[in-house]
Order: sequence, then structure tokens, then C-alpha cells
Amino acid sequence: MSNLIIKRPDNIFRLFSSLGNLKGVGEKKLQLLEKKIGPYLINLLFYLPTSSIDRFKNKSLKTINNNEIITCEVEVLEVNIPPYNFRKKVNISKIITFGLNEESNVRLDIIYFGKNTQYLKNIYQVGKKLIVSGKFESFNGLAQIVHPDYVFPIKEKHKIPKIENKYPLFEGVNQKFISKIIDEGQKRIPEITEWLSETIIKQYQFHDWKTSIRKIHIPENISDTNLNSVYRKRLALDELIANQISMSLLKNKISKLQNKNILKNSNLVNDFYKIIPFQLTENQEKAINEIKTDLFAKNTMIRMLQGDVGSGKTIVAFISILHAVSDGSQAVLLVPTEILAIQHFNSIKSLTKTLKIKVALLLGESRSVEPKKNRLETIEKIKQGEIQIIIGTHALFSKKIQYKNLSLAVIDEQHRFGVKQRVEISEKGPNVNVLVMTATPIPRSLALTAYGDMDISSIREKPIGRMPIKTYVTPQSKLEDVLLSIQRAIRNGDLIYWVCPLIEESEGLDLIAVNERFLFLKKYFREYSISLVHGKQNQEEREKSIEDFKNGNSKILVATTVIEVGVDIPDATIMVIECAERFGLAQIHQLRGRVGRSNKQSSCILLYKSQLSSIAYSRLKILKETDDGFEIAENDLILRGAGEILGSKQSGNINFKFVDLHIHSDLIPIARKEAENLLNNNMQSHKVNTLLSIFENNESIKLLKGG
Repeated sequence: MSNLIIKRPDNIFRLFSSLGNLKGVGEKKLQLLEKKIGPYLINLLFYLPTSSIDRFKNKSLKTINNNEIITCEVEVLEVNIPPYNFRKKVNISKIITFGLNEESNVRLDIIYFGKNTQYLKNIYQVGKKLIVSGKFESFNGLAQIVHPDYVFPIKEKHKIPKIENKYPLFEGVNQKFISKIIDEGQKRIPEITEWLSETIIKQYQFHDWKTSIRKIHIPENISDTNLNSVYRKRLALDELIANQISMSLLKNKISKLQNKNILKNSNLVNDFYKIIPFQLTENQEKAINEIKTDLFAKNTMIRMLQGDVGSGKTIVAFISILHAVSDGSQAVLLVPTEILAIQHFNSIKSLTKTLKIKVALLLGESRSVEPKKNRLETIEKIKQGEIQIIIGTHALFSKKIQYKNLSLAVIDEQHRFGVKQRVEISEKGPNVNVLVMTATPIPRSLALTAYGDMDISSIREKPIGRMPIKTYVTPQSKLEDVLLSIQRAIRNGDLIYWVCPLIEESEGLDLIAVNERFLFLKKYFREYSISLVHGKQNQEEREKSIEDFKNGNSKILVATTVIEVGVDIPDATIMVIECAERFGLAQIHQLRGRVGRSNKQSSCILLYKSQLSSIAYSRLKILKETDDGFEIAENDLILRGAGEILGSKQSGNINFKFVDLHIHSDLIPIARKEAENLLNNNMQSHKVNTLLSIFENNESIKLLKGG
């Protein structure tokens, strides 16, 4: 699609108008909305309800159940509205009514606490007929509604919505306000060019995009907002098509380029195989051969290497790097944390001792472990091609870093790097081959959407000699038993991880939790040294804590999930995870993978708060029953969704609004076909522009612009 004109189509400008243009949105409310929802009308339209209420489902006071919503017609029998008590700052008003549409009179009391008395007197008068909607309660055998949601004269019953959406709330807004501005906003949706093929529209009886968005927010039936409704499926398909276009454009950008770094020999790999101290698994060998084939091919590689925790991906990546640098080219290993970068640097430096390869570590300027002078020397040597393997964090693709002949970029923990970062690193050389790795196995449906731009190699086997990790699901009330078993383990020479929970959106509370547990354990195990690691420490503190633990100087490492990725300490055989119910299954499995990295028996103890629902307990039982990361990932997708598995803030285009991959996986092949048809037809470029603009795939639009 080379003739694309990259600009936001004129007919959708209204979707990108400020929320401040909506009636009732002042400056303070606008600031709240921009922070929590987004600045534009399109962001508001994509702010979906979490549930819906059918207000007219229950009409009879005789058949209604406690705490259900009822809407019924009543006549006022008695009004008891006492004067407002300014001293106590409260008054209780009771209006006695009876239902009009019942076979026999049924009394219904309407109760208010502290409500403006004049307001109530204006509404309720003896003999007046009203329609009332609210939550039904039975109190001392009497039917009542406390603070009804709606009260109107019967002739104004149309003012009560038949189906009412409930939206996620945040400080400073209520349901009434959100519903009001969404109602205002949906009236401003412009007519939009249809991008779906007629065949798909007819096959699924889809409505247009505008109608589908409106029906989600102003439903006629409770089923309209369901994940399987024709409106939701239509919007999910649109989102998947936008996602597939993004992935196709990225793959096209990379793989259509001729591989100017075609490898000619594997001398270093052959030398390494002579000294490797262990046997590779069949899965590892297969993955290495797939990567080697790509590196020796004429088109640039973009491949994902996914493996279960502890399956030996790092050695596969290292051998791939050796293939890349055998003829004098350069390779980078990009990792998400300094801890992991330093660990990989030390490992690879050790492995390359006899291979005469120069390896460098490059961290961000403010986090660098070496003096500025040394850092500048390293950067210059990289530019001159004197260093073959460079390991580091995001610093590797800063503008200051130039490579002489970069042929391979290996990105570890791919879920932390989105489309933008994949593009940036691939632009650091002429047609750089890209290999991304993840220790979070990706369900098939998720792989097709998040990583549709890549070929995939998988490692499911564990290295020979590894024993399965025993997992125990234990209530917090048995903490003393856990502490005693840890004491025995320490005496046997074992090392223990103790992971404290993350408290969402509150780094301060996270810090309190981990510090409190650290002090508690320090007091309990006063004869042993205990280390502490969390994200607020500086680099030197974290390194020292991990090094002390690794060397056995400290016996317990208390940590937040900062140790989730890549920390490799074979002597650590026990992990305790507190408040395990707060974590996703895949995240616990990832954490659990920090133990069981030797031939010793290892165990993981999942501590949970005592009042746990049966569903929450059954989730934790999955971890007890299997250590297969691929099976766990499928369960996690069902339970928590794509964004949670990949990390919602850094998962590229996978933070879906309308798509539930467990429900909508059947739409993926359709989305791929529709995306392909749109991209292969230059006459459809305006449709592609519209679709990508609506779903705000800005990085993909840049890719289009670049050809």
C-alpha cells in the first residue's frame, strides 16, 4: 500500500474533539476525565460499562427478591417528612405507598435519610400516583426502597431508562455524570466510511460502527452489551483488524528488507559446542535450527522465542548471538531491568572467555555502574565495531548509541516492549534481524494478535535433571508453620525468597508491606542475615542485596516482584508468595520459576488471606496441579484477559477495549483476512487510515508513512 496519504480523515475529526466541549464538563471535571479516560470524545466512547441493569425486569412487589432492582407504579398513602434536625444533622423520612398493579394492595415504604425536606414534599403528596425505581429490600417483614434511583409522575415513566449501564467510577464523578456525558457524546458520532466487507456484514448481520457504539452505551436489551452481542462482536472485529494491520505493517517493514547480514559461517558456535558443559534438549535444538535458518536466509528475521520458566531460553539466545557475530557482525541483548542486564553480562562474559569475543554492558547514563569516561570509551568502541556483543537496557536504542554492523537484536522479556520499541531497535542498523524472547508462554489466540508480525519458536521441555517444583496453597493463619519449615530449610543450607504483594496504584503501600515483612522476618530469624530488594532502591543497594543472597551471606531475600524476571540463583529452593490471590496465574508461575533451577527439590508456598472465595481458591489450585506454563497461560487468559498477561501499559497494541480473546478468538482469522484485503488494495487506503486513527494505532500510522 505505497500510495497511502497519512493524515486523520476529515470525517472523524469530531471523534477527536475535546471532552471539554460536552455540556456539563467544566475545567475541573475535564482534568479528571483526561487523567482517567482520555482527552477526546473517542476515549469516552471507548469507556465501556462493567454491567447493565434491566430496570423493568421486575414489576411485581410479590415476586421480587431481596436486593433486586424493581420499577413499579404506586399511589402515596401517607407522608411522614419531619423537619430537618440541624443538631443531629439528620432526618428520616418515610413515605407509605401501595402498588397499583398488584392483585391485592401491597405496601411499599420509601425511605430517605437526611434528604432535603422541601424536595421530598414537592414530590410526595397523598393520593399522588408515581413510578418508582430502586433496590428492593425487606425490613422487619415490610417491603421498602431506600433512596430510590428514580421517582417520576407516571406520565413521565419514559425518563427511566429501560436498560441502564453501570460504568467504572473514580473520585470526583458519579454514575449520573458519566451516563449524562456519554449520552451527550454519542449524539456527536459522525457518519463513518464502512471498512468491513459486505460478505462479513451479511454473514454476521453486523450493523455499522456508529450504530454498534451507540447500542453499547444506549442498549435496548440487556443482551446488547454482552460480549457475544452482535454490536460487541462487530467492535471487537474492528479492533482486531486494526491490530492485525499494525502487526502486518511491522512485519512488512522488517521482513521485506533484504537481509544484508546473511551469515556465512558458524565457527564460534562450533567452538562453543566443544566446551558446552550440558546437553541441550530437543526443543532447544529445534529452536536454534529455526533461528539459524532465518539468519542464513535472504529476508530479515523477526521471530519470537517463547519458553516456559526455566526451559533454557537464554542459552538458545546466546547460541543465536554467536551465529550472528561469527563473521564479525555485532549483536545486542536488550533486557528490561538493570539486575537482569548485569546478570546476563556476567554469564555471557564467562561463557565467552575462551572464544575471544568482546562483550560490553550498557545501562542508562544515570544508572551506569562505570565512570562516565569508561562509558564514553565503550560507546566509541561499539561505534568502531571493536565490541561484538552488547548487553543492556533501553539505553541500547538511545540516539547516542551507534553500531558499526548490527546484525541481530535479541529482546528479552518481549511483553515489556511494545511495537514502538521493536521498530526503534530494528532501525539501529541496515535491516537488523530481531529475536524476541518471553518466559510468559503466550496462548495461541494471544500470539496471533499481540505477535502476529512474528514467526514463533517454542520451548516446552525443561533441562535434563530438573525436578518439578512442589506447590502448596496455604492460609495466612498457618504462617507460624511456614516459618518453622523455613527455619529447618535454612539449617539444611537452603536459600529462601519471600515475595510481598503489590498493592495496585500505590507504590507507598507496596514499600510499607515489604519493609514491614522484612523487619518481622529479621526479628524472627535474628540469628541469620536477611536481605531486602524493592524497586525504590538504587542500583547498588539492589545489586548488593542480590549478591549477598546469591553468595549465601543472607539466607532470605524479601522482595517485591522486582525479582520476577531473570534472577538466577540455583541454591534458592523455597519461595513464599504472600497474598497470592492478588497475583495473576502467569505472574505467580513466573515468580515460582526463580526456584527449581538446580537438581535439588524446590517448593513454592502460596499464602492467601483466610476468607477466600471458592473461585479464587480454585485459581490457586491450578498452580498446585500443574507446572506447565502454557496450560497456566491459557487459564490466565480466561480469568484475567490479555492486557493483564502482557502488562497493560507496555504491551504494544494489545490493551484491548472491546476484545476478549477467550470469547472472540474465532474472529481472529476473519480479522487477518479483512486486514489483508484492506492492505492489498490501494483504493482502500482511506479506510485503513480511518480504522487506525479510531483505534489510535499511532505507531502503525508512522510505519505506513515510512512505506
